[in-house]
Amino acid sequence: MEALKIEYIDIEKLNHYANNCKIHTKEQIEHIANSIKEFGFNDPLGIAGKDNIVLEGNGRVEAAKKLGLTKLPCVRLDHMSKEEQGAYVIAHNSTNIETGFDINILNIELEKLKSFKFDDFGLNKQLLGLSKIDDEFYKTLLAKETKSLVRNEFYSVGEYDLPLIRKQDIDICKIKLMCYSNTKYDDKRNKHRTIHFFMHDYRFENVYANAQDVIEKLKQYYCILSPDFSLYTDMPLLLQMYSTFKNRWCGAYWQAQGLKVIPTISWSDKRSFDFCFDGIEKGSVVAISTHGNHKVKDKFLAGYRKMLEIIEPSAIICYGKPFEEMKEENLIVFPYNRTEGKEVRL
Repeated sequence: MEALKIEYIDIEKLNHYANNCKIHTKEQIEHIANSIKEFGFNDPLGIAGKDNIVLEGNGRVEAAKKLGLTKLPCVRLDHMSKEEQGAYVIAHNSTNIETGFDINILNIELEKLKSFKFDDFGLNKQLLGLSKIDDEFYKTLLAKETKSLVRNEFYSVGEYDLPLIRKQDIDICKIKLMCYSNTKYDDKRNKHRTIHFFMHDYRFENVYANAQDVIEKLKQYYCILSPDFSLYTDMPLLLQMYSTFKNRWCGAYWQAQGLKVIPTISWSDKRSFDFCFDGIEKGSVVAISTHGNHKVKDKFLAGYRKMLEIIEPSAIICYGKPFEEMKEENLIVFPYNRTEGKEVRL
């Protein structure tokens, strides 16, 4: 066995594994950060490829960002094939939940360590009371936790805790838009399509309200744009925030289910700039719509320029005719389809 070679890499050069099936909640990230703060960063990340994809340790990366760390210890897993890397991610995340604690020994150790607040590290009383984690554990504890969750199962960012839609490897040449209203089960003919939601909200509200009911249908297609819930200037700001939250939650949920997702970015006036660009990683491919904005051109372009500044997208999918001021080389235009579109009111 070769000795592990640890190298320290700038945290900004590390990229999340897009198909990571391990869920990291905001609370868990806080626990990891508390552990790192108390004991140090003692567990190197497992990374692969020229893009430094984090196969092992995505939660630790987010915790390190929270603590302001700039370089993290890493070991390379490039000796594995792509298939082995994917299997390793699942195996590594599953082995640490196979068993629980020997309660007698644990209680003896805890008696010695009364000065430590183990709740800060996520060691709660429910887990301490289990001799093992088995199917019954998941049927009881996790069922209760699921009921108590308020859509907070995904890592969130920004002042308003918007779920983060991760940057993914998207082949722009494969993007061929199709409206969600035209999707159907067993759609072999259109499986190469990318699904958009540039239509009236009521026609796709179910993707948020009943997310599990439509996931199998969406899995058929190459890629999905996060749903374009409306942000109108005459909507209360709170509802605009909620529309943005639903957009990000759906994107994060779909990614957790293994789908490729392109975040759709919407804004209203300058008030929305405080939140409408959150929850998107820099350098992501993004989608926008110009349709219906000709009467509010100045407001639209103000938001567009702000989006370019904050997100720095690698490519912009534009549904509808772009304004002449939109001259970016990475702008990819898809004409508005009258049978599919919706009016957009800023």
